[in-house]
Amino acid sequence: MSEPVPKMTFFKPLRDARPVISREAVLHAAYAVLTGTAYADFTFARVAQVAGADETELHRWWDTAGELAVDTFFALLDLQDSECAQTDFRIQTHGLASQLRGPMGKAFTQLLAQGRTSPPVAVAVRKRWLDPRRNWARNRMARAAQDDELRVGVDTRAALALIYSPIYSPLLFGNDLPPEDDLARCFDLAARTIFRR
Repeated sequence: MSEPVPKMTFFKPLRDARPVISREAVLHAAYAVLTGTAYADFTFARVAQVAGADETELHRWWDTAGELAVDTFFALLDLQDSECAQTDFRIQTHGLASQLRGPMGKAFTQLLAQGRTSPPVAVAVRKRWLDPRRNWARNRMARAAQDDELRVGVDTRAALALIYSPIYSPLLFGNDLPPEDDLARCFDLAARTIFRR
């Protein structure tokens, strides 16, 4: 009597399977790609390679590489909310500027440029990056007004434009952000016209 023929299997051996990777690990890998090559080489394939993950895993969380890039930027910054609005805005703007200098700033500029021709990227930038920061800034400034932290007659929209223009204007025109000392002087000048203390 002959030996039974083993059934064929199409499963890959376990040693070839990649381990399941966390969303946080992918964001760390995405950050490494952005700081290493800015946005020029930012693809799912490249991030998956750095993360040691399968590219299909990234599609569980993001539809496009642009959305992943925006989430990476979003994950980098914590928005402050203390008892002093001036301190919160100072910490937030300086943290934002320090992250956007160098490769991250270059990557973000390239992302903004791609958003002009790619609606999904533009939507991702607006929903995941700009809107949360804009909403935080508006709400924080409104609370500062309620708490009587603003000078008499200060228009909150103009105040926000004054605080953020030293950061966003250079980015939009492809220029470098001002050095830390210059940004501090810009913020101090804005703060003197906006806040009571």
